[in-house]
Amino acid sequence: MLFIEEKELQHMLDTQYKKGIEIGIKLMQKRMLLACENGNPIELDGRAYFVKSDIQNLRNIMDDMEG
Repeated sequence: MLFIEEKELQHMLDTQYKKGIEIGIKLMQKRMLLACENGNPIELDGRAYFVKSDIQNLRNIMDDMEG
């Protein structure tokens, strides 16, 4: 029978927890990029937020200067 010491088990759990956090961050980054590219809002805490790229902001500035 294989036994794992508590310290080793805790290290394994901490490692998996950190991997889960990293995966969650990467998924949120992808979600934000897709929302920006598609012009869709992201819902956080019951509110919708629109993410604009630098190009979109530059276009808005140029449009404001022309108008």
